[in-house]
Amino acid sequence: MVAWWQSLSALDHVLLYIAVPATLILLIQTVLLFAGGAFDSDGDAGVPDADGPDFDGPDADGGPLHEAAADPETPDTGLHLFTVRGVVAFLVLFGWGGLWLHQVGLPGFLAVFLAIPIGFAGMVGIALAVRQALRLQYDGTLDLRNALGRTGTVYLTVPPGRSSPGKVTLTVQEQLTEFEALTDSPAPIPTGSPVRVTGLAGRGALLVEPIPSESEETE
Repeated sequence: MVAWWQSLSALDHVLLYIAVPATLILLIQTVLLFAGGAFDSDGDAGVPDADGPDFDGPDADGGPLHEAAADPETPDTGLHLFTVRGVVAFLVLFGWGGLWLHQVGLPGFLAVFLAIPIGFAGMVGIALAVRQALRLQYDGTLDLRNALGRTGTVYLTVPPGRSSPGKVTLTVQEQLTEFEALTDSPAPIPTGSPVRVTGLAGRGALLVEPIPSESEETE
């Protein structure tokens, strides 16, 4: 392994420094995605709180998604290239693609030049897959109201006070799905935290609250 590493050029090292961390991040994203479904299936996700879920969406006094509240199930199915997942996919394919091209004998500048469209193709592929998933999600077969009271896992940190959306994953109608999410919590809800859906926030987004750990509950 040491001999192989030492045999690589400086360009190969740079491409590996890009490809390996990006691949690890992609694996972590995948684990978090499926962990959301596992958490939901193990808990009492189908039972709403005793006070009942919040069907009203954003409060009448405003909030970032107040204007969208009248149509909570309208999806945003545009092609979003520069997402976290899209950028990670670009780096993975750019790094490994450039390394492979350089290893088969292409000059360094040409390997990097050709690796750029390879990475961009991965970014576009991810964006198309997400857009298609959203279209299937909102084609009338998935009712967001069935997410109320269910539990899931934060995929992308949810900022406090409905300031901007984060993302969560949870199982709705036996489908593990990713949703944009807002929270009324005064503190951000970090990636990997369990949450419960308390309402609909408009434009296909959910209103969530953090689920306290057992140690926090005993305190």
